[in-house]
Amino acid sequence: MWIGERIQEMKLAGIRRFAQMAGWNVVPVSEADSRPGRLRGLLAAHRPDGVIVECSAARRDLPPSRFRGLPVVYLDCSRGLYGRRATRVVHDVRLTAGTAFRELAVSRPVGYAFVGYRERRSWSWLRGKAFDALVRRTGGRCRVFGVRDESRTARADRLAAWVARLPMRTAVFAANDETAREVAQAAWQTGRRIPQDFTLLGVDNIVSVCTEGEPSLTSVQVDFERAGYQAAAALEPLLQGRAAPGGVTRFGPLMVLRRASTHGSGRRNPDVAASIARIRREACDGLTAAAVVRGLGHSRRLFEMRFREVMGHSVLEEIQRVRMEKVFFLLKETDKPIGTLAAFCGYRSDIALRKAFRTRTGLSMAEWRRRNGRK
Repeated sequence: MWIGERIQEMKLAGIRRFAQMAGWNVVPVSEADSRPGRLRGLLAAHRPDGVIVECSAARRDLPPSRFRGLPVVYLDCSRGLYGRRATRVVHDVRLTAGTAFRELAVSRPVGYAFVGYRERRSWSWLRGKAFDALVRRTGGRCRVFGVRDESRTARADRLAAWVARLPMRTAVFAANDETAREVAQAAWQTGRRIPQDFTLLGVDNIVSVCTEGEPSLTSVQVDFERAGYQAAAALEPLLQGRAAPGGVTRFGPLMVLRRASTHGSGRRNPDVAASIARIRREACDGLTAAAVVRGLGHSRRLFEMRFREVMGHSVLEEIQRVRMEKVFFLLKETDKPIGTLAAFCGYRSDIALRKAFRTRTGLSMAEWRRRNGRK
């Protein structure tokens, strides 16, 4: 499996979650089918109402003109790509860099370092810039291993020499998991030990990369599922003619998956990630907090503690957040009677929903719909 495939699956899951609420049919199109001639044929065959273009792995430009005037949202789009008139969903690198910095700071390192991706990529440069700014803000110094036009062998040699010179107890932030694995390999070649000599953290939580060697790698899990959901949500008003193209929506990190490279071998939480995915799929089908925990092999109390440590709130609060997200959508984008919404959104009764909604917004659902519903 291509290591980016799981990321695309998560984004598509978010798109499908919104599409299910909106009553859309989603037709995925491969990168190979985005060639101009092939793309024209697909548009003619499927006659879509709108398009979401996933940009992170794109090898060719797909400007709005390619889609014959259809509404387009660009997902995981680089800063400035396609101009201000394009509707974009972009990764907030400052939030991810901040999450990485807070995680690495726990061990109270003597200094920090950043290792950029092997090729020139704006996302790598922006992550390094944001991380360096955070380090400087605390009065520290960030050593940077930058990109050069060189072979992989030359890069590996240069990286090994750089790692060998790192001060003991440096905290290293790598641009992504693949880069973090390069750093781990360089450490092995030079006899440096992770996490004893320095700690190491990557981004994306590509499990096959993070666990394929020693040490296993701590990684920031980016909220790709929410990115997909946000892209679909940004497309909705374009389809309805209630918004003009343009504007930026940002997505950020979901959690840190702690493994051995940051002394985290005793604090792994893959069950939290699996539970969040299940909540987003099933919260509106009556899923309970007890059902989330059941079958994980943990006591309810222990798992709740781990979940709260990662997410900052309880399992039940996450369930309620996803349910309320759907309530807002149905109120704003549909004409469904208010008295039927509880059944669609997983609430025990209409009374329970009305109480939760007023607590959340300070308004009744009827008042909220009048202010925010379709014009």
